[in-house]
Amino acid sequence: MLRDVLAGLICGLLMGSFYLAALIYIFFTNRDLYDRLAKRLPQGIPPVFVMLSLVVGLPPAWCVVGVIAGALYHGAISAFPGSGLGSSNSTFTVAIIGLTALLMLPALFLIIKRSKWGWPFFAMNIIFVGIFGWALPLLGNLR
Repeated sequence: MLRDVLAGLICGLLMGSFYLAALIYIFFTNRDLYDRLAKRLPQGIPPVFVMLSLVVGLPPAWCVVGVIAGALYHGAISAFPGSGLGSSNSTFTVAIIGLTALLMLPALFLIIKRSKWGWPFFAMNIIFVGIFGWALPLLGNLR
């Protein structure tokens, strides 16, 4: 159990690093993001506080998601043993792929709308499948 949770923690930290890199890319490519954020926030909350909270809070939040995914992976191993799809537990991998398919719907909508944010969201969903669908089971089974 501890090995699976630790693998989930590592995968969550890796996913948080990817999301942090994407967030920093968004901050640097949108020069007017600060002004648009300042218009939408309630008065008294500076946009720098929101941006700094995202930068500081995103990796630990993904670590929590990774720990939960590691615990779910441990449950999937004991309930549905069996490997497949390049993973040590095909049931867990199929569940992650299904979850990502649901999460990919907004990205596909943005791609159809020809928004500049569609492809980055799509890429992050593919990274999510790779990290949690395949890397977590492989890391959990390193013995």
